Amino acid sequence: MFLDRILYLFLCVYIIGLPSLSDTVKIGSIGFTDCILAFIMLVYMLKIIISEKTRCRFIEGIKDFFKNYLTVFMSIFAIMMLVSVSYASEKTLAISESLRFISYIILFFMVKYEWNKKELLNGILYSYICSAFIVGIYGLYQHFTGFGLSNEFKNYGYAKFKIAANMDNPNNLAAFLIIAIFPMIMLIIYESKKIKKCFYLLLTCVMFLDLAFTGSRNAIIGAAVGLIVLVILYSAKFIIPLLAAGAISMLVPELRERIMAIDDPVQNQSRIYLWRIAQKMIKDHPVFGVGNGNYVSLYDRYVQIYPQYKFYGYSRWPSHNSYLKVESELGIIGGISFAGIIISSLVKVKSFIDNTKNKFYKYFYTGFFASMIAFYVMNLFDNLFFVPKTTTYFWLILAVSQGMMYREKHESIFLNIF
Repeated sequence: MFLDRILYLFLCVYIIGLPSLSDTVKIGSIGFTDCILAFIMLVYMLKIIISEKTRCRFIEGIKDFFKNYLTVFMSIFAIMMLVSVSYASEKTLAISESLRFISYIILFFMVKYEWNKKELLNGILYSYICSAFIVGIYGLYQHFTGFGLSNEFKNYGYAKFKIAANMDNPNNLAAFLIIAIFPMIMLIIYESKKIKKCFYLLLTCVMFLDLAFTGSRNAIIGAAVGLIVLVILYSAKFIIPLLAAGAISMLVPELRERIMAIDDPVQNQSRIYLWRIAQKMIKDHPVFGVGNGNYVSLYDRYVQIYPQYKFYGYSRWPSHNSYLKVESELGIIGGISFAGIIISSLVKVKSFIDNTKNKFYKYFYTGFFASMIAFYVMNLFDNLFFVPKTTTYFWLILAVSQGMMYREKHESIFLNIF
């Protein structure tokens, strides 16, 4: 019982700390939150060894894990990542990215099969909401002070600062906010208690402001897509805030400039060149790809071969498209399994929304469904699926829904195990 509490406490600390703490906060040479994650996994393995109940839950979880099409696709994707290490030019990078994705699988597994009691799942979601609040407030503070921003995000033509909070990049922050904002919008509708409703409203306003202050064109696209999904999925009444947001955006000079730049061929040229390089890699390595994470490793070499796609000052540059990244690095098997993950996740969340009797979860995950689609669209222009401070929350929130579904389906098993 003591180990259970310690393990769960550290999980909540990890959820709150991951986006809130700077990467400079370290224990030795390892990031503080990575140390927490390693501790969680080690203690969980220890629990499996010493606790019969944990071992029984683990065995039942393994049986279910390899029967579920979502987690089967996740497993195939992880295996392909590990296989690609053998032929990757930069093996250290391939191993690092592979281990990171495997950590998502382990977290997913623990949440779904170990922490699937309702009160524990609630705690995970509330820890996530807490992390979103901290990031949102810090983002506002950064907008007015520039505190903690690197020089590359200061003194833009259309803004004094492009905020990034502790997310390393404004686009990463925008993706984090997009994942959080639509569940919060739905919780405003759900919540009947005035204090909580006001809190969710405040947090939503803060996040919308932060989205604007990132100066990210991708944030504008994500916000628009998410609101459109809510119009279709929940209510046509969302057309009003969608139109209002559009009108306000066009009245604010900084936002108007970024909206008008969405299809600017000059600003988009660099990404187009990066995508062309990815296409060349896919053509040269269609079956297995160039190795996990190794697009950046081979980028300079391909620019030398195809100088027409060279962009001044770019070296070891990422593909800025998660789907092209996967296809160029992991080939056909990686691409198919990744597509399977994307589609399966949507199907699972929609099924959860349709079947859960818990109104809090129904509203929260209706918003999350909109966030998922917006996030998928944003990954057409950035490698956001491979940014730990952003995508960790995609997997955690998805795992909470699957944990709730699994427990409701296997209630009789838990009566015997606990």
